Amino acid sequence: MKKNFIILIVIAVALTGFLYSRPKVVVKDEAKANRDKVSETKSDEKHTDDDGHDHSETSQAPKLTAEQEKKLNELKQKLASASDKVAIYDQIAQVFIAANRFDSAAVYAEKIAIAEPSTETWMQAGDTYYQAFTLSLRQENVANYAEKTRACYQKVLEKNPRQLQAKTNLAMTYVQSDSPMQAIMMLREVITEEPNFEPALMNLGVLSMQSGQYDKAADRFKQVIRINPNNQNALLGLGYSLIELKQKPQAKIIFEDLKKKVKEPTLLEEVNKALESLK
Repeated sequence: MKKNFIILIVIAVALTGFLYSRPKVVVKDEAKANRDKVSETKSDEKHTDDDGHDHSETSQAPKLTAEQEKKLNELKQKLASASDKVAIYDQIAQVFIAANRFDSAAVYAEKIAIAEPSTETWMQAGDTYYQAFTLSLRQENVANYAEKTRACYQKVLEKNPRQLQAKTNLAMTYVQSDSPMQAIMMLREVITEEPNFEPALMNLGVLSMQSGQYDKAADRFKQVIRINPNNQNALLGLGYSLIELKQKPQAKIIFEDLKKKVKEPTLLEEVNKALESLK
């Protein structure tokens, strides 16, 4: 239960930053689809798109619908003779994003940034690679997407050193590297610059949970809740931290309150599991 929750909250925090730059009409559906990633069926299926990516993962990569396949084929045919390739790159990326194939989408987001370099285009490329990094389960893919993510965000930070979301996400790519402390140091730099920056505080809370420092995790989540009382992921994190700190009555209050508010199925399942463990 605890491991699944940590995976879920990492994805949720990562998704939050990504959705800031997405069209509002697709945010809700993408949030649900990405959280559902946690409970996908295990498979050893291996396949490759013509973007050159090997999509074999411990968990089956999302498949394109027949309509999405048709749309991609049409767009790639147009691409061959198009004078404005950037517009088609963007349309292709959006099809892959709708299918939760962030690794493929990132290839085209990067092509856009190379063709039209700006803080915004490199940020979008970095965000998309970061989603591929966060959702990837194979270590070789994790390392590759981490490197790609860093390269894109470094270009953003060269133009705008105060882009705190880029710095926060970049920091998290070091968690599974040979320099995990670099992640902590960078996140601390972010909150020194902006003490109330929720994504950095959330990530520090999650990292504290992963290292078994539940008192520190609880403090981070409480800080987030003071800033944003409606942050359900922070409430979940606090609830689990309190369980580990043997403060079960307080944890039960949090989870019972969350059960009344949470509508997203995967999060609700975690809440119910937590309440069951408190009986």
